[in-house]
Amino acid sequence: MDMSKVLELHTLLSGRRYPVPLDVILEKLECSEKTFHRLQRNMKEILGAPIHIQRGQGYYYDVVNNDHYELPGLWFTAKEIVALGILEQLNESFQPTTIKNLLSPIKQRLGELLKQQSVTDASWQSRIKIINQWQRPCEPEHFERVAYALLHRQRISINYWRWNDDSYQQRSISPQRLVYYRDNWYLDAWCHLRQALRTFSVDSIQSITDDAMPAQEVDPDRITQHVSTGYGIFSGQANQQAQLKFSSTIAKRISRENWHPDQRSTWSAQGDYLLTVPYSDDRELLRDILRYGADVEVIAPIELRDKVKHELQRTLKKYSDTPTI
Repeated sequence: MDMSKVLELHTLLSGRRYPVPLDVILEKLECSEKTFHRLQRNMKEILGAPIHIQRGQGYYYDVVNNDHYELPGLWFTAKEIVALGILEQLNESFQPTTIKNLLSPIKQRLGELLKQQSVTDASWQSRIKIINQWQRPCEPEHFERVAYALLHRQRISINYWRWNDDSYQQRSISPQRLVYYRDNWYLDAWCHLRQALRTFSVDSIQSITDDAMPAQEVDPDRITQHVSTGYGIFSGQANQQAQLKFSSTIAKRISRENWHPDQRSTWSAQGDYLLTVPYSDDRELLRDILRYGADVEVIAPIELRDKVKHELQRTLKKYSDTPTI
């Protein structure tokens, strides 16, 4: 499809209050009648252009049923459209449902574009599967209110559940940045109770009220430093370095993983993979280490090594006796 011709025809039809005769169109576009019919058919089918014909008068945009029509702002190749189909499947696995509902019109339009590439619903939706393993659903209303306060720079109060001790705390916060990490939403915010940046799990927010005050602004570089210097979502100023040794059994696989932007790595003579990761809070790092079992060893610091050893001993103790229910 000649996009320059598309733009010319769009300009011609949108600039006329009455139907444009075919001979005028052919003269303006400098094309044959066959080329024009192919062009207007593609515009209708692919771009959704409301082109109609009035017998004996010419062609026009049906703006009676459409308040106005504008060409899409982006043009996509066939391969790009298929790639967007994969992205749409990712959206299907997204939460909260608010996001899926808002993007539903795009889904319908994308389906029409895919059909133009001879890709039907049955052939692409059934062949792409995205599974979220650790997703914790958050309340759509809470997500919307957090996002609104974030973009409108408003301060809010949240009733926050602390899962580690099953307690609740009232916090007044100034939202700074929403982060989607490991299939879950987190909110970086200035906590007015702690007078510092903190990261909150959106799914742990139990209720939200407006503070009717503008949000306190935090320098973007400071926020970036807060979320990127330490390991994982439990970020902060990294003050320790975890030295991990992965056995040759899984070394090649681990070497392809990015644990931290500032990680360092090397290989031992025996084929072990040695990884150094900066961190400030060891909770998430500890869980990631434990899931590799005997294929990983903490070399340093000794405090982290002892924590791993303690957790393994606790686990082993559960299997020393007959299981009870």
